[in-house]
Amino acid sequence: MIARRRRDNAVFAILATLAVLGGGHAVFSFFAADPPGPSDSTTVSIVGNAQLAGSFAQRYVMTYVSAEAGQQDRVSEFIGDSRAISLPKKAPKVSDPAVVFTRRTNTSGLLEIWSVTVSVRLGADSDAAVEQFYRVAVSVGSGRVRALSLPAVVAPPGPGRDLVAAYSAPCREDTPVSGAATGFLRAYLTGSADVARYTSHNAGIAALAPSPFDELESVSVSATESSCGTSGSTAHVLVTVTPAIDADVLAPLDYPLTLVRTDQQWQVQSMDQVPALPDPITEVSANANQIGSGAASTTKPTTAPTTSVRIPPATQN
Repeated sequence: MIARRRRDNAVFAILATLAVLGGGHAVFSFFAADPPGPSDSTTVSIVGNAQLAGSFAQRYVMTYVSAEAGQQDRVSEFIGDSRAISLPKKAPKVSDPAVVFTRRTNTSGLLEIWSVTVSVRLGADSDAAVEQFYRVAVSVGSGRVRALSLPAVVAPPGPGRDLVAAYSAPCREDTPVSGAATGFLRAYLTGSADVARYTSHNAGIAALAPSPFDELESVSVSATESSCGTSGSTAHVLVTVTPAIDADVLAPLDYPLTLVRTDQQWQVQSMDQVPALPDPITEVSANANQIGSGAASTTKPTTAPTTSVRIPPATQN
């Protein structure tokens, strides 16, 4: 009985404190359930409106920047009261529009406000054309789109942060995963062998057809584990290949792969969408030699040195 009275007194004290601090709304919120999260239909609507706002902003910028004196009616398709807009006698040639950034900034019922950045190239000569970025505010509601203001010239999006990859161990040519990964990419990119020899039964990977390259001039492999396949059952590797067509050596390419050991043989299970990253994800600081993940910074390279192996021209098996 005494314990229950103490519990009731504690509850009353909490409610009284909430009432003093936030009024009745605070008391109600104490008992109210959390609001529902976004549904599939809401997500689909947001994605659709983002595409609608982006395509509208792209057409708006192209039309506005290329409009000349007396062509206010072209601009009126996008914004009201276009007759008051003073347009130049001669507008630059505009080409290659692209939406580079889209952000929803506000909502009110069915109405959404979006900020869209569009890039275009200005100039008749493609070699001398200048890339320019314009930001546009757009309202979207029930499938209808309208600009809120004239375009504004803005700076391009800044560079992102470099991230540290998880491939810290270079693998020699004679290591198990290096041999499997090299054989797989030679078959995949040059058609020199059957890809099935190097893939697990559920990989579902087929060689590119037609083969884009004649040979791989060199291959280097690095892994997330220093064993490079001498132990374990799964391996994550980053393979850098330098392809060639005829006698022309091309720019190198990176392939993150996941390999599994099957019947004592390493095989490629998947071609990963993104490289393996450490947990927690680590950013490279402004000083290229300093690594930071939100805590203390340490000095180490962003990627491990790799052993590059030059391989002979492929032959048909």
